[in-house]
Amino acid sequence: MRGQLRREDEAVSAAVATVLLFGGVLSIIGLMMISMMPVIEEMEGSVERHDMSSQMTLLAHQTSTLSERGMPGDSTHATLIPVDGNLVWDSMRGGMWYSATWQEDMTLRARGALDFDDELEIRHPESFVEAVCVTDLRLGPDRPYYYTLESLLDRVVFTVTPGLAMPLGPIDVALTVDGEEAENVALRVDETASFDLSSIGEAVLTSSHGLTVFGETGDSGATYVLPNAPEPSDKKGHAWSIPLKEGTTALHLLSQKANQIHITVGEETSIHYALPSGLSRTAVAFTHELTVEADTVAHITTSSPSRLLLKSNTGNDHGITAWPSMTGMYLGHEFLPPLMNGTLRLANPGDAVVTVTWRGGGISVAAGGVEDVSWPPATDEGALLLDADGDVSLVWAASNSLNSSNDAVGTTMIPADDTGGSSGGVFTYVNEQNTTAETLHYRLAGYTSTWNLTEAANASGVFLDSNNRETIAAPLGTTALSVTAGHPLRLLRTAGGHGLNHLSHDGADRCTAVATQASGWITTDLPWERMGGRSEVDLHAAWIDGRHPASVAIDVIGSDGIATHASIGTVWSFHLSRLAYQFQSSIAGMEVAFSGGAVVTNHPEFNPYVIVPPSDRGGPGPRFAATVPSLHPTANSESGGGELELDIELVHRMSLASTPAYEVRRGWSEPYGTAIADSAGIGLEASEDWTVYPGRLDLLTDYVGWVPDPSYGTAEAVWHTNGEVIEFTLQLASLDVTTREVMV
Repeated sequence: MRGQLRREDEAVSAAVATVLLFGGVLSIIGLMMISMMPVIEEMEGSVERHDMSSQMTLLAHQTSTLSERGMPGDSTHATLIPVDGNLVWDSMRGGMWYSATWQEDMTLRARGALDFDDELEIRHPESFVEAVCVTDLRLGPDRPYYYTLESLLDRVVFTVTPGLAMPLGPIDVALTVDGEEAENVALRVDETASFDLSSIGEAVLTSSHGLTVFGETGDSGATYVLPNAPEPSDKKGHAWSIPLKEGTTALHLLSQKANQIHITVGEETSIHYALPSGLSRTAVAFTHELTVEADTVAHITTSSPSRLLLKSNTGNDHGITAWPSMTGMYLGHEFLPPLMNGTLRLANPGDAVVTVTWRGGGISVAAGGVEDVSWPPATDEGALLLDADGDVSLVWAASNSLNSSNDAVGTTMIPADDTGGSSGGVFTYVNEQNTTAETLHYRLAGYTSTWNLTEAANASGVFLDSNNRETIAAPLGTTALSVTAGHPLRLLRTAGGHGLNHLSHDGADRCTAVATQASGWITTDLPWERMGGRSEVDLHAAWIDGRHPASVAIDVIGSDGIATHASIGTVWSFHLSRLAYQFQSSIAGMEVAFSGGAVVTNHPEFNPYVIVPPSDRGGPGPRFAATVPSLHPTANSESGGGELELDIELVHRMSLASTPAYEVRRGWSEPYGTAIADSAGIGLEASEDWTVYPGRLDLLTDYVGWVPDPSYGTAEAVWHTNGEVIEFTLQLASLDVTTREVMV
């Protein structure tokens, strides 16, 4: 048999050739697969991107409609079905801002307000910048308002501050003492409530919505009342909601033009008219007394921008209050004081004599001194305007028979000398007489501060969260309080056993002096705790506690050519949660994201692209209106790779500005800021002026709309109107969204 075995060389060669051919085919197929995998993955990524883009485009349309037209309690529903990626919420990388200037030929830019550190930068090269005042907007779910109640108060009375659209359900209000809840109440719109503090001492009022809060000592007093929605340009307004206690209360309204006033108490509405006298250097005043038999709420609306003085229990002359200048700051050159019998206290914090004049009279105030004027003069000419040739502050006391305004019984805030606001770093108080014992209360308006008392009182110390207030008896002479390092303070003056004070929430008007004019960026403090590098859990806790601002309104105070302390412009900077669909294409890190009404993506190749731009209502003419949808997930929201249902509810909508502006800007967080700015100005392609003179806004006359800022590499756009004044309206819609996975 062995002899029959023989080697077939041709067969062996054929077999080897077949194996080699098969191996070669496999190698070729493998190489083809390797080279085609990125293409396949990119095609899959393209499918995922376009599929989720269409779903988020529908979500953006629903959210925009709800934000602009919905009422509290209205909701919309959306379902997002991922292909192969994950849907996640990101609270740390989404944000945008608007800015507007209130003075002609001035610009305002800002950056760094959303960086989680304790600094921000502004850029305003046209005039001297005196100060920056920052207010926490308290945006997002579970971020309550806090109102610190001094131990001197006997009672606190409050009502809900109405907005453009208010919650239908009750507002949760609690009184906290030493970190423990002592009392609580469910408060509805048009209802008022109060807490007795006489046996409690220092406490904190916590509310799930903004309130109008009055702190009371005794049974009478007077206070300046901010409107429900103050205009950022001068802090005037058209509407007030006042919690009234049993008895008689005087309402005193001041405006520069004829005024129609509506006063509603319960179901009864009365209409009143206030007309000008026609004389120069005069304005319009209106006084009305309300007598109620039980605690209730009065709603006041006016046709003309106005200011309001409230005097409770009109049968006595108790009450004293700081009064703002025409710019809205408490330090200024022009005032319209109340036309009610009283005494004006004029204080001059400067180094030179200031002359104050009014129709038919005047007075000089020495450097660092004060002067008292019985007011109003013996004339019936209407409300008189005061003009000063330097910076002064004004306080109104309810009695015109005082030997000195230091004798006035009541409670008032003392404005800061360096910022002209309700907080700051330098304060002076002059006590000329001591027939009525006066007490000064100073407390922290920030996170930490090192302070010093000089002249009539000598003391120093450091304020922290656990030790943030001091009280002294005001000595005769001048008491100077200054911050040597850290954040601003607030100063309160009390005297006698009676007083009334309109309280702002703890995160409002934290003012820091700047005192600089520069063509570049100016760095200033953000008076809250630094949160850079902390976890998202720590950040959310800081937002809830108020240790770091959830979103901010930044008011820049400077010279308008006449007043040194005028509002130059305002920046609104919002932390907005991003809903991101994360997937993997030929490379990792791709996403389609929804934030602030815009749908954006970085697919492919990490190139930022705008699928749906943020909505606004520009034109016709020099008009611009926008509603910012502030969308935030609730605590029990889910995320992941499964099918998710989104229930979006409008909580409330508020007005941030409705006033003429000279420049409006919008900026967006990177990596999509530049892309959004560029996409907003797509209409520039048809402009001949922009084609011939690119980057020259001063020569752009054939286009109205967004223009990307000509500066290199900015994520900003400017609303261009050919130099015309812009009718500017900005609203904010607070939306709570609950996401839950669909169980199949």
